[in-house]
Amino acid sequence: MAKSVHPFPYARYTEDVWNSHNPDALAMYFAHDARVHSMTPGSVAGTGLNYLKGRAQSLLKAFPDIHFVIEDVVERDDCLAARVTLEGTQRGEFAGIPATGKRMKVYDFAMYRIVDGKITDVWSLIDIQALRDQLQGGSSSPGHFR
Repeated sequence: MAKSVHPFPYARYTEDVWNSHNPDALAMYFAHDARVHSMTPGSVAGTGLNYLKGRAQSLLKAFPDIHFVIEDVVERDDCLAARVTLEGTQRGEFAGIPATGKRMKVYDFAMYRIVDGKITDVWSLIDIQALRDQLQGGSSSPGHFR
């Protein structure tokens, strides 16, 4: 498998796509046939830029003020691992939960494979139970992943 020659610009990717709320920018960072190998319960795996863009649009519609904060990034050979905090206010349906107007703060742990400067594979695990509890009034807080 080809390896990344240069470090992947993860901070720039996070700003260009997520914090700028610009799903069209995914094409700058992902291969056209990138695969999402979902690990988050209730989330479906998929392939390609259209799939990725649809997932991004869904998240941005549900949380129009969402903001990503990079906590840790480790890169080795053709793999990059990241721990990111997501915060936002739910204004639309997400994961079967109708809009609540509540704030959420959850963590995402992701592993990326990067070939020729583009992400070809991603495995992501979001603390979906903490998200549900925060939006629906349960007891989980995001603090247990710190």
